[in-house]
Amino acid sequence: MLALVAVALANADGRTGASLSNLLSVRSDRRVVVVITFAAFILNAVVAAVLGSVANRMIGQGVAALLVAFAMLSAVVALLWRDRAVPSDADQAPPALLAGRMLVTQFGDRSHFLIGALAATSGAGVWAAAGGLVGWTIAMLPFLAFGPALREKRAARIVRGASAAVLLIWALRTALGAFGLIGGSA
Repeated sequence: MLALVAVALANADGRTGASLSNLLSVRSDRRVVVVITFAAFILNAVVAAVLGSVANRMIGQGVAALLVAFAMLSAVVALLWRDRAVPSDADQAPPALLAGRMLVTQFGDRSHFLIGALAATSGAGVWAAAGGLVGWTIAMLPFLAFGPALREKRAARIVRGASAAVLLIWALRTALGAFGLIGGSA
């Protein structure tokens, strides 16, 4: 559940949803694009979950909590940072090249960093990956339904700022808990 909420908040800016919406509007093989996008996310989420579960056995809970705090802080920065440039030829790439590009583009994404960090705190990598996938999908749905122009609306900017604020508070609380300055770390 923590991964679902954290990943949904971290993707509240709609970058992925708007990017996928743009890609779906210009390509004729929409189902293939959706399958490739989800497969790339799932593969990276599984890798992050496995590495997080391994880290759970190797590091202490305080260090794992600091890893979660750092992952949340990086998500805050990503939410507030300007957009990255999207490759312009993705709409014409063959499916195999698109799959490779999606896999590499999503590698190290804030969602996967959060999944790995949360798996490191609990050791439940499968649940972290599953929650992350659901959170990522929930965050994309409004932008897939209403298009990428939704990102520029005032309400979307408010949601993005509120998500960043929630993640920042959550990160600070987790870091303070890791150092024992407040009750147990979450």
